Amino acid sequence: MAMKSDPSYLIELIGGEVNLVLGTLRDRGGKRFGRAFGIAGFLVFAAYVGVYVPPQQKSSRLQAQIDKAKALSDYGEKYKAIRDLLNSAYSGLPVVDDREQWLSNSLRDSLSASGINVEEFKPIREQESNGLIAQTSEVSLALTFTELFDWILRVESAKPMLHVQLIEVVKKKEKPGMVEVRAEISTLIPNKRFR
Repeated sequence: MAMKSDPSYLIELIGGEVNLVLGTLRDRGGKRFGRAFGIAGFLVFAAYVGVYVPPQQKSSRLQAQIDKAKALSDYGEKYKAIRDLLNSAYSGLPVVDDREQWLSNSLRDSLSASGINVEEFKPIREQESNGLIAQTSEVSLALTFTELFDWILRVESAKPMLHVQLIEVVKKKEKPGMVEVRAEISTLIPNKRFR
């Protein structure tokens, strides 16, 4: 029994069968087996077309659908990430409906929260470019360094965004510890918000 599992025995057995078929074909001739070859060829072709090809086509269609779904999923994730990034940027900017008085009101609120009096409050300047409205306001103040530092922190950490664009500080000779400040505060307002 151990001999039948030996690979050389199987090779000999298959070689013998092939030699038998080839010998029979030589002795009897190929014409005699033509019909059997034709039927065998037809059966092999029918098996290929009927059994092998449909699952391969179905597999190809399924793989194409899987690839398409994976691409859509990847694009969906990228879209969500970009949308979330855009929404977080918008959350830090004022809305266009508040365009008229938002910067002035925000500056007044930050100054009154710090207990600072304004000496001069110049009108807002606007410049529009690439769908963004840049607003700038200029204020003149008289205050201490500590009050100035607190006010700048309040302005820079404001939500929606305020930005200290320029600050000029001059010591007041007549009042020690006090400084005169000219500051330009700006913000950006998106003209159109993409959703």
